[in-house]
Formats: sequence, C-alpha cells, structure tokens
Amino acid sequence: MTLPLARGRVDTEALKQSNPIDEVVAQYGVQLKRQGRALVGRCIFHLDGGQPNLHVYRDSRSWRCYRCGIGGDVMAFIMRAEDIGFREAVERLNGGHTVSAPTVPRPAAHRPNPSRLQGRAPEELAVLQAATSLYHSTLLAEPRALDYLAERGIDQETVRQWRVGYVAGDQLLPYLRWQQMPLGAALQVGLLTRAGQEFLSGRLVVPELRSERPTWLIGRAMAEQLADDVPKYLGLPGTKPLLGWDQARSSATVCVVEGVFDVLTLRQWGYPVLGLLGTSVRPDQVEQLRAFSRAYLVLDTDDAGIEATLALQEAIGPTAVPVALPEDVKDPAELASRADGHAVFAEALLETFGTPAPDETFDSRGGPVGGSQG
Repeated sequence: MTLPLARGRVDTEALKQSNPIDEVVAQYGVQLKRQGRALVGRCIFHLDGGQPNLHVYRDSRSWRCYRCGIGGDVMAFIMRAEDIGFREAVERLNGGHTVSAPTVPRPAAHRPNPSRLQGRAPEELAVLQAATSLYHSTLLAEPRALDYLAERGIDQETVRQWRVGYVAGDQLLPYLRWQQMPLGAALQVGLLTRAGQEFLSGRLVVPELRSERPTWLIGRAMAEQLADDVPKYLGLPGTKPLLGWDQARSSATVCVVEGVFDVLTLRQWGYPVLGLLGTSVRPDQVEQLRAFSRAYLVLDTDDAGIEATLALQEAIGPTAVPVALPEDVKDPAELASRADGHAVFAEALLETFGTPAPDETFDSRGGPVGGSQG
C-alpha cells in the first residue's frame, strides 16, 4: 500500500447521537440531577467533596467540570475516565467494534524501531500520559484554540485521534498532586520548570505516540501569540523524534514534511507522514528515512526548505523524491483550509511520481490502486 488518499473515518456525530452523554456519564457512577438546562453531579476527575461541579448538557452533547476546568464530548469523557486513546474510546462506545470504514489487511513492512518508548522511565511515561490527557480535555473545552485549529483546516476527528491538546498553564501541577503522581518526573521530562510553571503554557501541543503512549510533546504558539521574542515551536527536552514514526513505519512510502500543522494536514488526508520539526536531520534519522522505498520530500518552499530538501535528497539517496508544490503554496498546511487543498496536493504528488517504484501503482488522483489504507 502506498500513500492512500483517504482512511477509515469515524462518524462522531452518529456516535454521540447513539450514546447520549448523560447516559454514558451515569454509567461511571455519577448521579445527575436537573439544574437549569444542565444535569449536575459530582466530578470523578477530582475529589469533589463540596458542591457538585460536573455539568452535563444534553442539547450540546457535552460536559464540563467547573472546578477542574475540563470538559468535552462523550469520547473525551471516556478517554479521560479510562486513560485511553480516541480509537479505543470509539470501540467502547460501539460495543467493542469501531465504526470506521474497514481496511484491507497488509503485511507490515520491516522498519527499524528506534527506542519505542524513547528510554522513558515508567513514572515519566505516566506523567506524560496524564499531561496529554489533561491538555486534550482542556482543548476540547477551549473555544479559542478550537477556532484556531478550524481556521487552519484541522477537523475535530483529527484533533481527537491524535490527541492534540492545549496548555492553559495553571492546571498540570494541581492535577498531578490530586492524582498523587511524582512531580519530580514532570520536572525530569520538562513539563514543569523548577519554578513550578508549565513549560508549554499557552500553546497547542501534539504528542509523539509510541505504542499508543505519549513519549514527547511539541508545543506550537497560536497566531496571536507570535512575536519577535516568542518561538513558534517549543519541544520538551531530549532527542527530537521524527514526529509520527510509529504510525508511518509500516508503510512502503512516506511523505516528509517540516511542521506540526503539515503533519496534521497529511494525517487528516490519510497519508503516511513524518515531521522533521524543522530542517535539520540527524544521521540516525537519515537511516530511518532510507528504510522506505520512497521518501517524498514536501518541505517548505522558502530558501531554508529548498536547501534542506537538496541536502536531504543527497543524504538519503535515490529513494528521496522532492515534491513540487504550486508556486503560491508555502507548505502542505496552507492547503488544509482550501476547498481544493487535498486535490492540489494529490496533483502535486501525481506529477512527482513519474515512473513509480515497482510496488507503486497510482490512479489519476495520485492515490493507490489496489492498496490498503494506512
């Protein structure tokens, strides 16, 4: 299978309609009572010994705790209650069966698997999991951040599936204390500074997932936050990964991009994709990229991106293939908000293919023929 144009989709609206939020919340032992337009009960995510703080809204199929400041929809509640990912939550709601479209099984291609959990200690993985769940729930209840993602063309299914989050900046420390989790581990991985501040405060965050567990986070400033002294990206300390390795490693080919929104855009369209998170590439990452039969380089079209494309093409060798985007398009992320964005990207890939590799057969839209989804 090579570079699918689409993947199985989850009909989240149908799922929410068939699983009323108040009924799901009640299954977790929460007694709900009518209060105005809401159903109110005690929140299970903190020690709710005072007035009930959890509000469930049938009309919007959502919930929010006004003490711990988190909320979302029925999937967010299950993900947080059971500390699981989006797909697992869908399976819970659907009686153990996902509602996404079926895919054709394929043998997994052999790929190196560098440090699956990146050498993290168990307590470090635990705090990263807790922070990722908290930040994701925070995002689902933060209209400003959701509006920004929508403006950039990123849909809510992509947000949920890849556990995109938002760091309010004042929640992680009390949350970890309430969960009785080691603050030292949060300091060690860089989530908290020595002053007790959240390192990624005010940013959208995207986790690097290995075996469905977050092992690293990168934060991206929203447009209104950018200034001369504010970096666009901040990553946790440690070795910067190729973002999306676990999800792309079994594909024969891969798209290689620069930024976080480039990664989210191509994930949303169903392409196997890796994010360099900049233009520099380490020798070990070059070796990882050489393992694919084709690495389609879709870096930014500015001077730095062009220079990086040439350097990466030389380093990887003949399996690296640059993709020429239209002159008025800087990067794949710019296409996400365009009605014709996916078609424009598919056309750019189709023009790049020329003579496909032996395992590649493409249709007129730049998609695979007879391949499975990935």
